[in-house]
Amino acid sequence: MDSIRIKNLRIPARHGVYEFEKEKDGTFELDLELYLPLLKAGKSDRLEDTINYEDIISTATKAFTDKHYALVEAAADSVCDRLLTEFDIDKITIRVRKPHALIDADFDTVEIELNRKNEDKK
Repeated sequence: MDSIRIKNLRIPARHGVYEFEKEKDGTFELDLELYLPLLKAGKSDRLEDTINYEDIISTATKAFTDKHYALVEAAADSVCDRLLTEFDIDKITIRVRKPHALIDADFDTVEIELNRKNEDKK
């Protein structure tokens, strides 16, 4: 299956379980992998035969920031739902990193990954 990947999309948002996380934006990092047929676009070289990357980014950002979530899992799930609803995508994988997670440990980031298929919505 063909795919379009958007890597390390940085989105400021106020997601978290603690009150102080809801008062100030933290920067979240998203990777999106959208699975869909790209043969037609590869042959035609026309934007109409694929998905516009800017539209994907705009829709994902809006879904991620529409409300304040306690869990990044919930924010990521809303992105999957919106992208699967608005675009002709067979499957999506999303990774969300929260490098500013306040955990008393030496680490780079915390990351969750969700995998959703279009038929999951039916």
